[in-house]
Amino acid sequence: MKNAYKLISLLVLSLAVSLISNQLETPVHAQTNSQIAAIKEAASKPANQNALNKGNVPKLWSQGYKGQGMVIAILDSGIQNNHEFKLSNNATAKISKTDAQQLIDKLGYGKYVSPKIPFAYDYVNHNNDDAQADKVSGFHGLMVAGVAAANGVDRQPNSKYVQGVAPEAQLLNMKLYGGFSDESPNDVAQGIYDAVKLGANVINLSLGIGVAAESMTDQEQAAVQYATNHGVFVAIAGSNFGHSGSIENDYNEQSASDVTVYEPANSGTISNPAVSPSAITVGDENTKQGNNSEMDSFSAWGPTPDFNLKPDVSAPGQHIAVLDENNRFTTNTGTSFSSPYIAGAAALIMQKLKQTQPNLTGADLVNAVKVALMNSASPMNDDHYSGELISPRRQGAGQVNVTNAANLNALATDPTTNQGSVSLKAIGETTRFAVNVANHGDKPETYHVNTSSGPFTEVRDSNQHGVGRVHDTAIVGASLQSDQSDITVAPGKASRVNLTLNLAGQAAHDSVAEGYVSLTNSDPSQNLTVPYFGYYGDPTEEPALDKPANQSGSIFNGGYLLDNKDMPLGLSDRTSLASWLNTLSDPDALRDSVVKKIQSDKVAFSPNGDGRSDAISPYVFAFQNLQAVAAEITDSNGHVVRIIDQETNTQKSFQENGAAYVDDLTLSPSMRLNPLALNWNGMAYDQSTGRMKVVPDGQYHYVLQTTNYNDGAEKKQSYSLPVKVDTVAPAITQTKYQNGRLSVSYSDVGAGFTELSTLAVKIGQKTVGVSLNNDGQSNTGNLTYKLSAAKQRALKQAKGKLQLQLADVAGNQTHKTIKLVPSQYKTIKKSPTGTSKIVWTVKTDDLQTMMSHAKFAVTTRFPPTKGITFKGLNDNDLTLINAASSVYDPATHQLTIAGKVNNSKDKLIILKSPDQHSPGDRVKIQKSGQFKFEMPVAPTTQRGIGYILKKSTKNKVTTVRGTLVVITDTTVPSLNLSLNPGVQQTGNHYQMDTTEDQITISGSVNDNVDGYRLFINGDNLFHEQNNAGWVNHQDLGANPNPHAAHQFSQTYNLKNGQNIFTVSAVDETGNTTTKTITVIRQ
Repeated sequence: MKNAYKLISLLVLSLAVSLISNQLETPVHAQTNSQIAAIKEAASKPANQNALNKGNVPKLWSQGYKGQGMVIAILDSGIQNNHEFKLSNNATAKISKTDAQQLIDKLGYGKYVSPKIPFAYDYVNHNNDDAQADKVSGFHGLMVAGVAAANGVDRQPNSKYVQGVAPEAQLLNMKLYGGFSDESPNDVAQGIYDAVKLGANVINLSLGIGVAAESMTDQEQAAVQYATNHGVFVAIAGSNFGHSGSIENDYNEQSASDVTVYEPANSGTISNPAVSPSAITVGDENTKQGNNSEMDSFSAWGPTPDFNLKPDVSAPGQHIAVLDENNRFTTNTGTSFSSPYIAGAAALIMQKLKQTQPNLTGADLVNAVKVALMNSASPMNDDHYSGELISPRRQGAGQVNVTNAANLNALATDPTTNQGSVSLKAIGETTRFAVNVANHGDKPETYHVNTSSGPFTEVRDSNQHGVGRVHDTAIVGASLQSDQSDITVAPGKASRVNLTLNLAGQAAHDSVAEGYVSLTNSDPSQNLTVPYFGYYGDPTEEPALDKPANQSGSIFNGGYLLDNKDMPLGLSDRTSLASWLNTLSDPDALRDSVVKKIQSDKVAFSPNGDGRSDAISPYVFAFQNLQAVAAEITDSNGHVVRIIDQETNTQKSFQENGAAYVDDLTLSPSMRLNPLALNWNGMAYDQSTGRMKVVPDGQYHYVLQTTNYNDGAEKKQSYSLPVKVDTVAPAITQTKYQNGRLSVSYSDVGAGFTELSTLAVKIGQKTVGVSLNNDGQSNTGNLTYKLSAAKQRALKQAKGKLQLQLADVAGNQTHKTIKLVPSQYKTIKKSPTGTSKIVWTVKTDDLQTMMSHAKFAVTTRFPPTKGITFKGLNDNDLTLINAASSVYDPATHQLTIAGKVNNSKDKLIILKSPDQHSPGDRVKIQKSGQFKFEMPVAPTTQRGIGYILKKSTKNKVTTVRGTLVVITDTTVPSLNLSLNPGVQQTGNHYQMDTTEDQITISGSVNDNVDGYRLFINGDNLFHEQNNAGWVNHQDLGANPNPHAAHQFSQTYNLKNGQNIFTVSAVDETGNTTTKTITVIRQ
């Protein structure tokens, strides 16, 4: 399976190590970018006319609504100020130049560009002058902005141009990514809050991170809700991750994301912040109409992890004509372009509602626009299955109809949520729900209640390899019944339709039941659609984590332990395994079979500090997003030896469109700052000394305790992987060389060997791996290796020196050097006999370091800029700065940026201010090339610091831009202990004598930023979820942690004599508060 790439990319010497990209915050939801030389459209029509027609946009234009007086914020990669971005009449602008300058002065940053673009700012580098799209940041933002609000015209016969959905709306250019392939959640949040301050009516986010759960403490989702509450509509691309069951394997090339290799309980791949309840989450359809209308195969499926229905609606975005750099045109595909379509549509609808319903404000106005877009949508048929509708988990309410949405006289909602869809979550055989119809028009509206569009369920047409297309089909015998066939709603009134979903024993257990409630009017433009969705069964019955690769039925071919160099354990020692893989003509083709050969009783590591298999980590795949994951180590009796880690809000395993891998658990965005948190170094706490020490050799289990977001019988599950600790090296007990034959006897007292194990024999500059002839059942054995004539000559040149290296499966090594006298290594012409074969051959100068490889990367950053180095700061990457940092002074709040340029004649600008032309941003460079620059940075924040290096050569000056991203937090966590009276305290140390056999340690822990951890005796007992960020954007200067202090209480048994307890609180930047308690038990 092609997702199990860690094995090959990290073990095969000839392959480059793969970097992970688009994992954390993926800046674009775009699949293709095929340049087109010409877009064949009539001279009087824009190049994107088909897309505009499909959403019924021109008809609303003809009614006078084109976005005049509306503002759309584009949070993306920047916009070019070209001739497509203008207003037909500058007097219609909501934000004048004077208004813009006042807002900019109040913010302290930003730049006025034009009446069409009254504000632009680069949030990545904090730069007023670098907000335009360019080749570094890409032109994604330009394309997105064009779909929303380009205002091209037919300037000359046969000219090509693009018109956005809201061509007369203004645009805020808020650049959120440039040199990095992922944008900062903090920048996204700040951009949203700023958009509200600047007077935006609509915000578009064609970006997202992973597969997320709803959380109002999440900094991006909180910002979206803030915008909603302030009357700003937010449109967000759902993602291009398709169905979560669509992963690539030997039988599925992921050509379409509705073709899956398994059927998960939850198919959702909606990214963050698209899961936000108040935002409209957009799916991607093509630009064709009628029978040719269909969903983009890679458009994200819902629901959210806790089974709320998403996406909300679909819009054209597949092969849609868009603007490109330098006034050119192209086509592109993805939810990135469906979302701005809806953003433009929302601007038009809001423009009308502000005129026709001026009393609608704040969240009520936003929700009215959202519900109108959903109610007026038309569910699309599945082009692969005649007569069947596409699941609402894929298309939401259906294909957008902008004019109908703007002109609806009534809205239909779920009365419990006021949403335009009904999320039933867990359902039984019979489930009742209601739809509320509110008439805001000036005449009665009568609707026929049509319940024939459902209930449906998902089925999968799989082939002999288990690969198949998922689609909806009717649950024969089930029904949706209404308490009335027709309803009439008076003006200004509301009526309720009560519905009963009856599965009648026909639905399969653990399956979806979904469909559409249609309210049809005599005027088809007033028809209303409400999708509904429920889950029949218990979603927690699905295993949280996939089976190990060596068990039948494994989907992802993971489920094993890796050592500290990412080698799968239980196969052989690192040298034998990696060297053998290198001899294969196509190692990729065999990786499935390799990990399936893992022997559970041979999984072992050796935490002895020699750099070989000193630590382990799990390589596991999750079927669902998980509320919590705890990593424990238990001994052979099941007793917990150590709690390594507590993680929250981990994401399911899925394959991003076009990616060569599937995300394992450690690639969850929640683990971004600490991707090695699940590693175990073989140590546990010694209560008698108060120190960590290596556990005794023996059998242990690496256990993952998981907690599902949903309630059910299997909400909590346990997943165990056996592992041995073995720190004793094997022995080469006897050697003999005679007549070209090397005989070796060996033994081991620990985990032993496998059939892949070899003895490394180095002769001169070449090393061969000789099979141990061991089937893995015995820890002793003998081998005989016959040297070829060439090897005998090499032995002669090496003056009879043979170097042997033997390793057991735990990575313990023993070495032996044999020095023969000349009479022993004379060349034997006749080939000798032997029992062991050469498994591999490697030319090397150093046998012990030949298998050193780079570590696995968590996210892709730009490489450091050539010609400059920084001291204590990561160039074009992230640096965590805590109270002990050498580059930051907590007292003065000054960050010191020091380093050296290769050429002292170069010019360096560091953006202390947002004006790159400010003299205060120029850095003085010494003749040695060294520099030192100070600038103020808040003690708790996250921000990018842009720099501009102008490199001087003989013929020209080359300008290079870079970014130093810093997270500062100089506040240590608070840790309060509640101990019995009479305890002696000296600073952070407590001491007491007792005759009791137990002690209870209780107290509270908190921090100014969430994400902190509580440890007692090396056990991670608590981890506050880490999604609120480092800046409180609603109240700048206030602590960003939205959570109350955590209360804890733990009881421990006391041993006779000294007992030392260590309690620590550690935050995400490494600030630590530690208190110790010494108890002498009499």
